[in-house]
Amino acid sequence: MRLLWVAVLLLVSAPAARAGERFDAVATSAERLDALEPFLARYIGHCTDIYTRATCEANVLAARRSLAGKTFTVRVTDAATLVRAELQGDGFVLLVTPFVDGGGLALTHGTPARQDASGHPLVNLIPIRGKLPPGVMDMEFQGPFRTGAIELEIVFKPEKIWKLPRRGEGGQMEGVAARFVAIRVVDARTGNEIASRVL
Repeated sequence: MRLLWVAVLLLVSAPAARAGERFDAVATSAERLDALEPFLARYIGHCTDIYTRATCEANVLAARRSLAGKTFTVRVTDAATLVRAELQGDGFVLLVTPFVDGGGLALTHGTPARQDASGHPLVNLIPIRGKLPPGVMDMEFQGPFRTGAIELEIVFKPEKIWKLPRRGEGGQMEGVAARFVAIRVVDARTGNEIASRVL
């Protein structure tokens, strides 16, 4: 199973979301996915058998039509590589890379239309800003990020598929371009929200 690699750019954004209630309000109306990989495989589809290709492609298109306009939510475990924390005075900013691997396919916020010199797709980071809770020290806040105990909850609407060439390897990287509606960063050790944002 080949992992996808991605380069990032910083996205200049509006002020971050407030409390987690806004995330909950959006997420409760979305259809929950148990895992991302089956969803991506179904949406993208791989029709390689010459004898069944026409039927397969028709089924894939029908599946995409059935998912159009719908909102989904998924929990991404082991998401430490997707979130970078930076302290700023009495606050913080979490820089989220909206490029989630799902079994060699990707879920992205928007379409990574460009690649860097090494062939990695370029995506814009999504910042989530917040204030340190009263009494929480810097080291305590950084704990889950240092240990990699970070999970993400993502609410998204799929929009289309994308493909980019794998430079030097042959073949293509593939993914589903979606509109990320909301993101929550979770401390995997406690299950508590660290910060969230409704986009």
